[in-house]
Amino acid sequence: MAAYQLAQERLAAEFAARWAATLAAVEAREIAGSLADLEAAYVAAIRESAALSRTLSVAFYRLVRALETGRVIGGPGYRPASSLGSLWAEFNTLTGTRTGSGPREPLPVDTRNPFPAADLAREARRAEETFRHQVADRVEKHERERPARQGSAALDDPELVAWEREFAESLKTGSTGAGGMLVQDGGRDAIHTALQDDPGAIGYYRATEGSPCYFCALMAARGAVYKSKRTAAFGAHPHCHCQAVPIFSRRYQLPAANDKFARMWRDFGGGSLADWRTHYRTTTKT
Repeated sequence: MAAYQLAQERLAAEFAARWAATLAAVEAREIAGSLADLEAAYVAAIRESAALSRTLSVAFYRLVRALETGRVIGGPGYRPASSLGSLWAEFNTLTGTRTGSGPREPLPVDTRNPFPAADLAREARRAEETFRHQVADRVEKHERERPARQGSAALDDPELVAWEREFAESLKTGSTGAGGMLVQDGGRDAIHTALQDDPGAIGYYRATEGSPCYFCALMAARGAVYKSKRTAAFGAHPHCHCQAVPIFSRRYQLPAANDKFARMWRDFGGGSLADWRTHYRTTTKT
């Protein structure tokens, strides 16, 4: 699981580095005139990385399912005569680490394909909407404020330079976090949707990063979430690296972190989300 989570985080980081380099190549005062080109670059970077996230998630799902059920599922990436050995080999290649191996005997096959086809139009719309909110709208607001800020000051005025630099950094942080969420959603959505259409799956649990925010800790505290129409949303957010780990047997074992958050929730005893946030932050500081 750790190798999978790290590989997904790496995809988000690679997108972030690519996008940061694109932004850095444009002077702050030229961003407003470069929005069309920047949007094209932003959308392309998200979609390319999301496709890799999706491929990784399908391999992860197929491997976990085979380990827990002894059967391999069809769909994209399935190869005839797949074995635990070949599934491990594919997963190791995609994560860039050797985390396991297995026998080469072919596994029984469930030919059903539970994985959704990539909705490229929806992905493009989400990326375009995110760019508009995180970049275009903020740039337009910044441009409206510039005349009042600049006044008669020279372009190299320290306060003006600091203002421009602060804006550029906030623009990068916001657009990178939101874009990184969409990148990892490529994989999260593939797993979450497959769970609903795979008769062999019973649910999932939320695996968090090392120090999750209060919301992710609360979601992880739920433990196993059994599939139903009520559990159709995973609830990721910008800069979130949580992943959905599929469950195919009642004999699953939750990570220690999930048990810890569940105990914290029981100790909390109930209240508003704001109260939980305070409790969580206070508890994790001690």
